[in-house]
Amino acid sequence: MVNYYIKLAWLSLRKTPLLSFLMVSTIAIGIAAAMVTITVGYMMAQDPLPHKSDRVAMVHLNSWDPMQPYGYRRNGKNDIPSTLTYQDAMALLHANKADKHTLFAQFSDMIRAASADIRDAQLHPVRSTTRDFFDMFGAPFIFGGTWSEEADLNGEQVIVLSKHENDRIFGGGNSIGKELLIGTLLYRVVGVIDDWQPTPRFYTHRYLMYQPTLKYFVPLESQIRNELFSPTSMGWSCWGDAPNSTLADLLVSECVWIHMWVEFDSVAKKDDYFGFMSDYSEEQRKIGRFARPEPNRLMTVPEYLKMEGALSNENIMGIGFALAFLLACLCNVMSLMMTKFHGKGGEIGLRRAVGANKKDIIIQFGFESVFIGLVGGIIGLLLAQAGLSVLAEMFSNMHQNVMTMDIYLMLGTIGLAVSTSVLFGLWPIYRASQIQPSSQLNSL
Repeated sequence: MVNYYIKLAWLSLRKTPLLSFLMVSTIAIGIAAAMVTITVGYMMAQDPLPHKSDRVAMVHLNSWDPMQPYGYRRNGKNDIPSTLTYQDAMALLHANKADKHTLFAQFSDMIRAASADIRDAQLHPVRSTTRDFFDMFGAPFIFGGTWSEEADLNGEQVIVLSKHENDRIFGGGNSIGKELLIGTLLYRVVGVIDDWQPTPRFYTHRYLMYQPTLKYFVPLESQIRNELFSPTSMGWSCWGDAPNSTLADLLVSECVWIHMWVEFDSVAKKDDYFGFMSDYSEEQRKIGRFARPEPNRLMTVPEYLKMEGALSNENIMGIGFALAFLLACLCNVMSLMMTKFHGKGGEIGLRRAVGANKKDIIIQFGFESVFIGLVGGIIGLLLAQAGLSVLAEMFSNMHQNVMTMDIYLMLGTIGLAVSTSVLFGLWPIYRASQIQPSSQLNSL
């Protein structure tokens, strides 16, 4: 029977090609517009660490100028820095009150293979961090691993690079033990991470969350000891006496520039750590620092993403407009179905006269609605993919993950098209099933 109704649906669509084309294309356009915006919104709002996001938290300390606020939050309240001074970051790190600690900053320099010509050097940003970075944030290694605790402490000149750069510089393969020049400093490769792009890139500033991850990672202490200083790429904010031209000046200043994240084995330890932060702030207050009234923050990944507005109001409005457009398209499809099914009154009357009941008519046109939705959904999926490709070209500064459908979104696209086609076809189907055979047979 299923094959019979599928055949009827196909024949019906072929008998009215213009109406069928209009219905399918209307659904396809509406679905494509909706799914492009839903895809971007869905990918931007994902939990990047679903297995432990409630146990990984960002440290915010209010060490800012007592005479003026750091800035303002979206609700109009005074904000506090999301980065720390060097002295505060080191104090919290060495206190060792969390199970894992990640500090990181950034600098830029010319990088090339030690054996390459100087003309092959390229300017790259470098992530200076601590060894827990890779495990805390889930960076997958394909060769080697993170550097040792001794390398962290002593600032050894070791480096982890991305698969992309490993392929470009060393031609792929295991490059552990090979050497790179950062400026004039020789760094030994200890690890290569696979292509890795958390979406959003939650551990950094909001305006960087959807940009590609950096390709080079070195111990933070190696940046400090070698005074690798690039003011235009380090992302600092200062009050009081700002540094002049050296990293040494920055280390003893009240400038904030180091991100700090901590991880706990259990959620309960988070409250204990916040208590430790409060005690530390009180100690600093006694020596004249931390004079502002705004409280410190210890924010889990979901809390930080919500505060930073990872999914902005503009994105939400865009999804709303796209769904409204889809609704308008579906109303047009319903109108076209009414026209199509009404025009088949003679066929319905004849089928009823030879024994078909209302249920048979409903099933017949239900299959037709499913068929229309399925074809429209497939075409809509192709149009949505094309639209996402165009967006990826237009916003090339954002990582392509944001503009990519996963399998669940693809299946959801087809499911949405079929379900809405059937839903908006219910009224036309009901009206068609109420047609009386006598009223139609008289006109034959």
